[in-house]
Amino acid sequence: MAMDPEELVTLTDHGTMKLRSAVVRAMILSAQERKRATIVREGEPAILNFKEIRNLGATWDEQPGSSPRRNRLHERKRQQSRIRSRGNGRKSRSIVR
Repeated sequence: MAMDPEELVTLTDHGTMKLRSAVVRAMILSAQERKRATIVREGEPAILNFKEIRNLGATWDEQPGSSPRRNRLHERKRQQSRIRSRGNGRKSRSIVR
């Protein structure tokens, strides 16, 4: 089930948004709301129930680099690592008056 995460869809009771956003939003709904959660889209399958939404989200999480949030976290860790490595060997001097 290869779907474009940028596709515009409708999450019932939440409006129109990109597929990736609809999947994320559906995953954080309360248990009662999750039972009613469906995504309506133009392509096939036209209607995704929560079980299909959950499977789609899991598929995207398994793909390396699929999560923008995960990518930002990894980039932040790399930057912090570079900053720490640059700081090694330098001694800071404090001025005491």
